[in-house]
Amino acid sequence: MIDSRAFRDVLGCYPTGVTIVSTYAGGAALGMTVNSFASVSLEPPLVLWSIERSTHRYDLLRHARDYAINILAHDQAGMAEKCAHEANLALCGAQCSGDVAPLIEGAVARLVCRQRAVHAGGDHDIIVGEVIAFDTPRTVPSL
Repeated sequence: MIDSRAFRDVLGCYPTGVTIVSTYAGGAALGMTVNSFASVSLEPPLVLWSIERSTHRYDLLRHARDYAINILAHDQAGMAEKCAHEANLALCGAQCSGDVAPLIEGAVARLVCRQRAVHAGGDHDIIVGEVIAFDTPRTVPSL
């Protein structure tokens, strides 16, 4: 039997970027820090990320039709840490714009996605989204 804490520590040896997946709900910009993000396809433009089924933000993000993936800059580490525990992006210090999904100001890149598919993956769901818009507002190192 593999110890889950030890397995998590081993996976932590691989440096990954940090993102905040964000959506609008109840008139507020809400999100969650996510590092399980990857590209899937160029045609059509698809990306994926995963969410643990037991997280309290599962229903919010798993069922969001539209969402943004905000690739954070190196100077946004504090925001990423806060958003790991707090869903309300304003309380995490994020300033957002965007009509379809919350786009975090100061991010390195932002992808607006529409949910395309969901696949079961152990204790997580793998969310595949089609990128419908993107921008790269800053040219600084990512987190």
